[in-house]
Amino acid sequence: MKITWLVGVVSVAVALQFMPKSAQAFGCPKAIAAAQAAIDKVKGDMKGDMSKGMPKSDMAQVHLLLDDAKMLLAGAKHNHEKPQGRLDHARAIAKADSARGYAGAADVLHFKMMKK
Repeated sequence: MKITWLVGVVSVAVALQFMPKSAQAFGCPKAIAAAQAAIDKVKGDMKGDMSKGMPKSDMAQVHLLLDDAKMLLAGAKHNHEKPQGRLDHARAIAKADSARGYAGAADVLHFKMMKK
């Protein structure tokens, strides 16, 4: 049982070693697109009529989270477009996922503040 598992892990590692770099980056575009979509959703929501009545201090907090998301997304795009190795593709996915998380937090905060 352990030998079968070990052979499987080694086979995957060897396959990844010889994959073209473009195939290794397969997860990056999806993660980046999901983060961009989340950021665009919040930006669209903030332009709505309900947002116009929110206090500027509340909107500043939402903008802070959204700016962090944009910064992380820019870092993800940079790591994906100019990778120094496989680690940069992994970092691109991590940064894009973090950006999506920040955008989601901004969306939740914006929604809660609109209900005040």
